[in-house]
Amino acid sequence: MSVMRTLAVLLLLVSGTALHAQTDYFGGMDLRDGIYTDFFAFKNNQPSVPLEKLRDAQGLPVNDVRRVSGKLNWQPDSGASQTVDLNSIWGFCQNDVVYIGTSNGFYRIGLMGSLCHLVVEETYRDWNPYMYGYPMGTVTRTVLVQQLLDMETGAYLPFNASGMDQALLHDAVLSEEFRNLPKKQRNSVEVLFRFLRLYNDRHPLVFPE
Repeated sequence: MSVMRTLAVLLLLVSGTALHAQTDYFGGMDLRDGIYTDFFAFKNNQPSVPLEKLRDAQGLPVNDVRRVSGKLNWQPDSGASQTVDLNSIWGFCQNDVVYIGTSNGFYRIGLMGSLCHLVVEETYRDWNPYMYGYPMGTVTRTVLVQQLLDMETGAYLPFNASGMDQALLHDAVLSEEFRNLPKKQRNSVEVLFRFLRLYNDRHPLVFPE
């Protein structure tokens, strides 16, 4: 299967499971718009800085965090104006969509639940002994990587058999069922998404109002 076809299949699987997960997750409850300096601000539905308080370098309100970069200013209820560096925040929420920061930018959570699923870009630098020039002998490549976000711990886990096995430790029944599968099945995308759905069905994600 080609890389493009594989990615297309993954996107279909993500979109199909996302529709299922949103019913349990949203339930008429809104996430508050704003930026999160850490995971716990997200988990508690308490943005570190509400969106309406953010200002750009010209002092203008920030309506779309995705369109700004660098440092922003905000005015607390008391005290002097403060600065926040978007390159150092955990993520942000905008219109009920959560974006998580990585070294390559912000990426949205595609499937929300007690186990979240997202696809991010990661950049690697490989050594190539046949390559000349600067940087000598290295080649940079960027790949799409699937990840899980464990809402119990805030840990990022690879979307593979090892990551799912670790995530399912919170549920003894599903953990045993998963470990009883043949190794080849545990590594299949279909099985991984099936256990992702099962876990989220058994452990609905609830945010403080």
